[in-house]
Amino acid sequence: MIPKAQLLLVVSLMEAMPLDGTHYKYHHAITYCPNDECYYGYFDQATLNRLQAVGVITILGQHDDDMQCIKLIERDDFLASFAAGVSEARNGSDLHYADYNSNQYAFTAGYQHYQNRNKKKRATAYSLDGENVCHGFVLEDTGEVWKQ
Repeated sequence: MIPKAQLLLVVSLMEAMPLDGTHYKYHHAITYCPNDECYYGYFDQATLNRLQAVGVITILGQHDDDMQCIKLIERDDFLASFAAGVSEARNGSDLHYADYNSNQYAFTAGYQHYQNRNKKKRATAYSLDGENVCHGFVLEDTGEVWKQ
């Protein structure tokens, strides 16, 4: 199992809205720049350090206003594994499928996040209209799986 603080940070990355020229109604705490494959936001430094130590992210820098820039290591593989974890949890499979995945950390994070959301009585639905999305999850308003 992934520690709660690390899982929350990984999920926040998976929920990041892309900086692709879209004008959003809401201010998002974490954004993703597709051109640089970087995530921008305000993160807990201790959690960032732990994620960097286990090889999940690279900390690229910090702006004057304390906004940080980080990058997922082997991002495409991480995203595929996270989505696979979500999918297996949705299908009712158990966590042992992580053993067959190329990025067990990402798979486990996706799996845990899906399970945690299902435990909540009124989890906010992911939807594009509500600007609330998560990689690998089905959007309520479109019925499609969101991909970052």
